[in-house]
Amino acid sequence: MNEQDDGTRAAENCVAMDVIVRPQKRRRIWVQHVDVDTARIESRVRAIRKREPTLTPYQDSIANAVCAFSQRAWLAANKEDPAPRALANWWRGTLVEAAYRNLHAARTQMIDLYSPAELRAEIPMVVARANATLHRDDPRRITIHELQKESVENLRPRMRRVVGDSYEQLDLEHAQLRSFRNIVLISARFLLLLLVLTVSFVTTHPTFIPFCFPGEQSPNAPTVIQATHCPTSSGPQAAPTGSDILVVALLGALGGATAATLSIRNLKGSSTPYDVPMALAFLKVPLGVLAAILGLVAVQGNFVPGLSRLDSQGQILAYALIFGFAQQALSRLLDKRAQDLMEGLPGGTNVEPRPPGEGRLEIGASEGLEGVAPGQKQVSRERVVWVRTKSGNA
Repeated sequence: MNEQDDGTRAAENCVAMDVIVRPQKRRRIWVQHVDVDTARIESRVRAIRKREPTLTPYQDSIANAVCAFSQRAWLAANKEDPAPRALANWWRGTLVEAAYRNLHAARTQMIDLYSPAELRAEIPMVVARANATLHRDDPRRITIHELQKESVENLRPRMRRVVGDSYEQLDLEHAQLRSFRNIVLISARFLLLLLVLTVSFVTTHPTFIPFCFPGEQSPNAPTVIQATHCPTSSGPQAAPTGSDILVVALLGALGGATAATLSIRNLKGSSTPYDVPMALAFLKVPLGVLAAILGLVAVQGNFVPGLSRLDSQGQILAYALIFGFAQQALSRLLDKRAQDLMEGLPGGTNVEPRPPGEGRLEIGASEGLEGVAPGQKQVSRERVVWVRTKSGNA
């Protein structure tokens, strides 16, 4: 089958199916989003065909392409085409990338099917998306006034280009988020493997990394045998055992899990298909184990000024728990990076258009301040400038 046949079948489906009946499955939330968006796009194409029965050959070709892109997005989201292996798909994001890129292509091509009134109605959303996704110094950023001045013949290709560039930037940010998640998971697995090897070795060779601290010698009883405090025992007969590092690792893991719970609470939710908060939580647990082991080793080696002796078994256990929680000081940088990435995606605060409030939307700063009435104050000199009157009226 060639691409023309695929486009013809797509067009027939868009025209013939007033209500699309699709199998119901247990699917993730992003799949539901793609299903709704593809159904919306196909319904718009059917409505346009009924409104304008005699489309030009160019418009008919675009309508076929929109339907083809929409159906490819649905097939990818529902694991029908392509059909990669589960692990490879989860790691590479094959289905997610295929679904969203085809969906974005369909939305971009829809610009050529809008009527002049629909085209101008899309201007605010196009500008808002471009300003949210493109850098403030990007020459591709535009203002509402610039698009409103264009004729329909020039407006359509310009809006198509801006919409395509905006969606391309969103796709790149999705790829960055997936790459960040994979790096976090690789680090967590490598760290977990290293800890398993270390714990296994120290369990059979407890004196290699001892976690025991000598008790304080009483000046009134110099002949009394000095007590020793270990994670699993305390007293004159206490000595390093293989269970010491297991107890320390367990408490460090509990501290790391506690920190992971608190950090997830601070992370905002996201509609992205990549579970970055869960990947960070998976990393914090082995980080807590590592911090507990290294922290007690540092205390025993007099690395911490003023802290070189732990006087009881309870103190050793408490410090292991605290050190496990303290890994949050390092992993919080990863939390911030993850939050920054998610805020730049749909649903994040970085892509939300700023409300005008009491002011009005002024046209780009590069065009000067013509038309600003006396008494108005310039608040920002970016592509979009908010001006506010002293009286609070627009």
